[in-house]
Amino acid sequence: MQQPAAAPRSPLVSLRGIVKVYPGGVRANDGVDLDIYPGEVLGLLGENGAGKTTLVSILAGLVRPDAGDIFVKGRRVEIRSPRDAARLGIALVPQHPLLVENFTVAENVLLAARLAGRRVGLGEVRRGLREIAERFGLGVDPDARVWRLSMGERQRAEVARALYLGAEVLLLDEPTTHLTPEESRRLLGIMRSLAESGRSVVFITHKIGEVLEAADRIAVMRRGRIVAVLDASEATPEKLLRLMFEGRGAVLEKRYPPRRPGGVVLRVENLWVKGAHGVDAVKGVSLLLREGEVLGVAGVAGNGQRELFEALIGLRPPSRGRITLLGREVTGEPPSARAALGLAVVPEERLGWALVPCRSLVFNTALGMYSSPRGPYRGPLVDWHTAREVTRRIVERMSVKTPGVDAPPEALSGGNMQRFIVGRELEKQPRLLLAMNPTSGLDAAATRFVRDLIDSTARSGAGVLLFSEDLDELLELSDRIAVMSRGRIVYEAERPFNIEEIARSMTG
Repeated sequence: MQQPAAAPRSPLVSLRGIVKVYPGGVRANDGVDLDIYPGEVLGLLGENGAGKTTLVSILAGLVRPDAGDIFVKGRRVEIRSPRDAARLGIALVPQHPLLVENFTVAENVLLAARLAGRRVGLGEVRRGLREIAERFGLGVDPDARVWRLSMGERQRAEVARALYLGAEVLLLDEPTTHLTPEESRRLLGIMRSLAESGRSVVFITHKIGEVLEAADRIAVMRRGRIVAVLDASEATPEKLLRLMFEGRGAVLEKRYPPRRPGGVVLRVENLWVKGAHGVDAVKGVSLLLREGEVLGVAGVAGNGQRELFEALIGLRPPSRGRITLLGREVTGEPPSARAALGLAVVPEERLGWALVPCRSLVFNTALGMYSSPRGPYRGPLVDWHTAREVTRRIVERMSVKTPGVDAPPEALSGGNMQRFIVGRELEKQPRLLLAMNPTSGLDAAATRFVRDLIDSTARSGAGVLLFSEDLDELLELSDRIAVMSRGRIVYEAERPFNIEEIARSMTG
């Protein structure tokens, strides 16, 4: 007798036509359709900037979509805030745990429960957490103070908090980025246990090995779209790589004419730098940068690039190793000493780091050029007339659209802020330029403008160290590329670049 066919599963959550466009015209999500089923681990795979984090932020109520519909258990819903998401049983476990350091785990969960409107006591929370920890193998002590916990223990505490609050859908955003291999394996096992309990787990990652190990289905995102959804049994590393990076070809030809590198401007030897919670974020990195070349540093966010950048510009002290700039060791020197030698910096954060809000562009010119020999100063005093003339020159040369040089940076668009920042740094006539994601959030015209400036800076004889999460940008601009993974340089290449090898190194 023929057995009746199994009833088709109904998705717990469905996304239809999700669109999110950020200022500057960047389409982070471009018509995303995705179903999330109960009892599964869904791997959401993609390179930097593919739109993964924006998509889960929309589900978690942190970002509002510009178009599209969300359905939970077949009913159309609007998720305006994390509280809305929590009521629907959706919880985000962020890459960087958001726990009050001086509280115990139980006190953190109690705070979240009270904010959600639940009337519970600390004793009840502690008992509930112990039951959850035992059931899912979380190994979480409710009475442990958060500041004493490792990063893996904090991640598991976040999972326990979500489960205590009744989450049926858990969104884990790059959860293994800061974990040891042992902690990563443990977390992947916990995901499987959660799925077996009937919950849905969405596992956002760029690591192909991990998604093949943990996921039942894999959704691949590229340039804001879902380009494929396949069962893990059908997936191979080669197939997933092609889906993630398709359209670039095996080797990319250089857009800019060849450059001619000169003498060494930056030497980094066996550098170790600690990141959050005293964990080594940079592990024995050595680099060499020459005059007139662009060295690109590739890697998925969170693999030590930011800590390396901060150490090189003097904001984060290394625990070991040496940094030599233009023949002078500057390992223990402050940022001002490096600027005096000819270092210019284009950070990722425009307001608050590169530019002081609520102060004029003239003020920002004077402050940003404080340590430069070409700054508008007479001894220790600001020459405000010169500062104004320099600001006007930057605005004119960089085609910055602004109400005037006395306007605050908030009056400028993101692209015009970046034009001003880059113009101010180039006004120093640097011998070394360090840039972190210099075109992030810019439209196509502004992106092309900044990339052309980076090229011309290298051609003028400066060395450029370019940290970027945009692989296309690195492929286009760089003479050499170094790939960082888990705090180490794992791959180095010169032109012509083999994109598959670079992508494989980035994705572990």
